[in-house]
Order: sequence, then structure tokens, then C-alpha cells
Amino acid sequence: MVSELTIGAVGWDHSAWSEQFYPDDLPPEWRLSYYANEFQTVVLPLECWLAGDHEQLDGWREDVSDRFHFVLDITGMAAGDVEAMGVLGRCQAALGDRLAGAVSWMPLTEPVRERVRSRLGEARFLAVTGSLEQEPAVQVAEDGITLCALVAGEAVSDLKSLRSVLESLSVRIRGAVSPMLFFSGRPPPIKVMREAAILWQLLSGLQR
Repeated sequence: MVSELTIGAVGWDHSAWSEQFYPDDLPPEWRLSYYANEFQTVVLPLECWLAGDHEQLDGWREDVSDRFHFVLDITGMAAGDVEAMGVLGRCQAALGDRLAGAVSWMPLTEPVRERVRSRLGEARFLAVTGSLEQEPAVQVAEDGITLCALVAGEAVSDLKSLRSVLESLSVRIRGAVSPMLFFSGRPPPIKVMREAAILWQLLSGLQR
């Protein structure tokens, strides 16, 4: 059986989305709630969650439903970065069960992996890429339970290229792995994200 695919974007606070996703009169502080009404996950870029204070992190959790989950991008973290590790602990405490896990689109050293795992706890995933040699359009990171894929929005400009990405992703999914597909870009393409959800349902029906 094909697993259910969770689709989201890298970040939600994109000013360009005001023209194609967010209503013109929507206050900026309501954007996360609006985004979470349609999508169930978001990747928080490293610089985004590092800048979050207790009040802001608490606000993020309150703005989403129980079904929504945050994923922290930890790409580039170092074992000796005491400040980042401390903020990671704050995120874990403030976001609680709304924090699904963390992802690194680059290999991690064992010291970094161990320190991040200690901050996240065993209940959250830590998906890490196994190699720097990846396709330019799609990056994949996994931990044996969760598979995260990152797609550059400009690389899926039509349905044919999007279908190719989804078909390749379906081949990577094994057993009980939970797939998550994230779109990046300036801004991430909302239209393509919606099309990906529909195409995945169609592909799932064909493979049953």
C-alpha cells in the first residue's frame, strides 16, 4: 500500500504569497493559522527557529491544530554550537507534540547527531541525508521511519516533471516509512503543492 504523503513548504511567512495565497487583508500574524488550514506541516529554516523566543514559539504552537507539525531544518549545525543546541531544546519544550522532528539536507557527524537526538528525544524523527551526491531538483533525508524530500519549486514547473518527482519518491518509500514532501522557492509554489497532493492520490489509486 502506498503511504499517505504529507506536503508542506519551507517557511510560511512569504510576502509574495499575499498575491497568490493569503488574502490581501490578512494580518501577517494570522498567516500561520491560514497556512495550517490547508497544509499539515512546515519546515522551519535554521535562521527562523534560531531567532524564535519563548513567546514566539508558544504562539506558533497555539496557532495550529493538533494535526499540524513543525520540522526543524538543522542543516549546518555543529556539535560545538552551544547556542543553537540550547534553542533546539527550547523548541522541543515550547512546540511539544507539534514538533515532528528535524531534518538535515547534509550528512551529520556522529557528535552532532547524538547531541541533536538528545535534545529532540526518542519520540521525534531525525532525518539525515546519507550523501552529498543528490539530484539537483530533489534532496532526500531519512531515518528509517520518516523520509523527507525537498523539491526546488522551479524544478517542477509542469505536471510532467511533478509526476516524475512523485513517482521517484514512491520508489524510495519502503514499508511503514512516512513520506513528507517539502517545496522550497521564493516563494514555494502553492499551485504546485496543491497539484502534488492531487497527483499523489491518483498515483496511489493506480498502485493499489
